[in-house]
Formats: sequence, structure tokens, C-alpha cells
Amino acid sequence: MAGAGDGTLEREVGAYAASRSGLLEGVQAFQAWLEDFGEASAEDDLRLYETLEALRHDRLTVAFVAEFSRGKSELINAIFFAGHGRRLLPSQAGRTTMCPTEIFHDAESERPYVRLLPIETRRTDIPVSEYRRDPIHWVTLYLDPADPEGMAETIAEIVRTKHVPLAQARELGLAPQDGSAPETVEVPKWRHALISFPHPLLEQGLAILDTPGLNAIGAEPELTLNALPAAQAVLFVVGADTGVTRSDLEMWNEHVARLARRGDGQGVIVVLNKIDTLWDELRSREEVEAAIERQRQEVAGILGVDVAQVFPVSAQKGLVAKVRGDEALLARSRLRALERHFAEAVLPRKRAILREAVHRGVGDQLDNARSVVGGRLEQARAQLNELRSLSGKNVAVLEDLLKKARAEQATYLRHLQSYQSSKRLLQKQARELLAALSLERIDRRIHAARVEMAKSWTTAGLKRSMRTLFDGL
Repeated sequence: MAGAGDGTLEREVGAYAASRSGLLEGVQAFQAWLEDFGEASAEDDLRLYETLEALRHDRLTVAFVAEFSRGKSELINAIFFAGHGRRLLPSQAGRTTMCPTEIFHDAESERPYVRLLPIETRRTDIPVSEYRRDPIHWVTLYLDPADPEGMAETIAEIVRTKHVPLAQARELGLAPQDGSAPETVEVPKWRHALISFPHPLLEQGLAILDTPGLNAIGAEPELTLNALPAAQAVLFVVGADTGVTRSDLEMWNEHVARLARRGDGQGVIVVLNKIDTLWDELRSREEVEAAIERQRQEVAGILGVDVAQVFPVSAQKGLVAKVRGDEALLARSRLRALERHFAEAVLPRKRAILREAVHRGVGDQLDNARSVVGGRLEQARAQLNELRSLSGKNVAVLEDLLKKARAEQATYLRHLQSYQSSKRLLQKQARELLAALSLERIDRRIHAARVEMAKSWTTAGLKRSMRTLFDGL
């Protein structure tokens, strides 16, 4: 794996990937907790979904910005792809990168690929971000990691150009800016390129944006308005063989300087490439180093940045040194210092930005949930303390209630015994009353009284018989 000689770059990218995974797991756990306790609203669900999607697709984007022939593609090869033993991106004298190129790992694709958006799409007002949602507009070429030569040939397609009539070039917004009117104009064959590649750093979320020169950046507003500001690091490359040219300064002022003024400015790194052109066998090492330092100071002054943000390197010698395992040449190329600064000063900022983004996404929900749980916890504690304070009183109350219950039980038993006695007496009296009221007995009494009255011939006898009847009844 290519990277910093001491592995710093790999460690920091790994730390970023671990931080992203940890945040993703934390938000998923919070989402599950809200669902279990029924605390999530529809708005909460939407915000959590958006936060999770942002985490899943978040990338650590590094943008390389330079005019043509500054060794930008060679620098990308040296930092990230030297482990393949050859150049992955086309890099030769003259113009190489002809269209904005994104290099990343697409986990949803089974095979590595190069996707190319035809330059003719510039005739429409549709931005690249819209086109990338529909692969049908792109030409897709697949890569075979086991065939480095074939892979390099396929990737070389991104530098293809073609000649079109001047009228067509004007339609595409690519007509010459110098006022000339040639019959044909050389234009890039492709408007944008996407390269998905199975590289360890890319698989952990690193993405590389390789931009073409000033004219191409100006022709694609998305680069200026969206892609470059969204990058966590912007490496602005100038050549030690040319110094800061007018076009370099124009590109810096129009597209990069405002990014350098964000925050602490650590996200923008100025690379003074091709310092090997200053190496001179007829001069001592000290004289060469002094010449490099003078040019470094000059570049910092022209661009208005701290000299500590300017890193002299030789990307070509650094790539050769990594491929050959030449530590002395690698040290002289100064590539390690650039990689170490990128790893230690830029990548930790991305982790902080990621945490802040998650806090903005779900922070209010976490605060609300914490408030609800805290309120319930305080209520439970108050109830527990109340129960504890009443525990002694409850024992005395229970004992008193037990005594009263036992006394009431004894009274009830006495009343029950009296009731049973009264019940038996009442039943006896009821039987006697029923017997006295028997119709047969009454009939017999009336019949006997009638017989006695029939025998009586006097009023006194009748009265005596009637009295006897009523007394019997």
C-alpha cells in the first residue's frame, strides 16, 4: 500500500473510517431505542434516516488543483498508487487530465470501473450531479485489477480529445478564449470521469478529485460552487520549474484563495512540485536546499499564505523511490513530509467535522430524549425516596389495622352465635304459628262450636259456645 513512509496516512484514514463506523452504529442504536420506547415522531424518523444516509455515503475528499503540466497526476500516483509498481493515472509531458476525474471505491458495484460522461452533455443545462444518478448517460469501461497494463490503458481514456467545428465548440462552451477563430477546436472527449477502484484507502472512504486546468474549472461551475468547497483538503500544485505563473495566480485567486481563508486554512496545502529540476550536480546539497527554500518563500509570498503551508516535493522522484524501495531518494523527494502533514493536520479535522454534522442532525433529538429520560428518572427517584420514608410508618399502620381486624372478627363471631340461637327460636315459633293457623284445625273447632250452639237453647248458652270457639282459635 502506498502512503506515508511511516504509515501515518493509512492510520489516519483508518481512524476516520473507524470514527464513521462508530457514529453510524451509535445513530442506529439511538434509532432502535426510539422505536422500542415509542418516542420517535415522523420528523425524527426522517432526520435519523438522512443522517444515516449521509454517514453511509460520506467520503474523505481530497482535491488536486493545478494548471496543466504541474505534475498533479504524478503527485496522485506517488501518494496513493505507488504500491501498484506503476502509474495508475496517465502522466506524461504536456496536458494529461482533460476532464474532472473522481477516484473512489463504489461498494455497490461488483466490478471496478471507469464511467465517462460524453462532452456533448454540456449542450444541456443539466449538471453533472443530476447525470450521475442515471448510469445510462455514461460510457462504462470495466477494470481488471489483476491486469495493471490493461487497467492503465483503460484509464488513459480520460485524456482523450477530439476536434470539433468551431460552432460546435461554442455550443459546448469550449471555444478559444483568445479571440481566434480556427476551423476546428480540440476539446476533451469526456465531460467528467468516475473511477471506482479497490484500493485500501479508497475502501475506507477516501476519494480523490483530479481537476483539469483553469479553463475547464471555469467551464464547470459545479467544481467551483460544490466540489472544491466540499473537499476536506485542497492541494494546489505549482511547478518549481515555472514558479507561480499568471494562470496559476488567476486560478488561485478565483477558485482556491477563498477556501484557504476558511477556518484555520489547514485544509488548503500548496505543493511546490518538481524540485528535482533545481537539483544540480555541480552545486552542493546545501546550495540546492537554499534555492528550494528561496522559491518556497517566494511562492508563499505571492499566494499570501504561511510558508508552513508550502511543501516542496518531487512527485516523480517520490514515485520512483517508492516503486524501487529507495529510502534515500524518497527522503530527498520530501514526499513524506507532505503526506505526514496531510495525515496529521487535515484528516483529524474531517473527523471533527463529521461528529459536528451528526450532532447537527440528531443533537436536538438526543437532547430531548435525554430530557425525557432524566425527568422519568427523577420522578422514579422521588417515588422511591417517598416509599423509603414511609416504610417505618407503614409497619405501625399495618399492625394497628391487624388489631382492628382481629377485634372485628371476634365481634362478628359473637354476633353470629347470637344470630344462630335467635334463628332456631324463630324457626320453632314459626312452626307453632303455622300449626295454629292450620285450616283443618280451624274447621274442626268451628264444627265443634256449631254442635254446641245447636244444643244451646238460651242466649247465655250461645255466648258461652262462641267464647269457647274464639278462645280455641
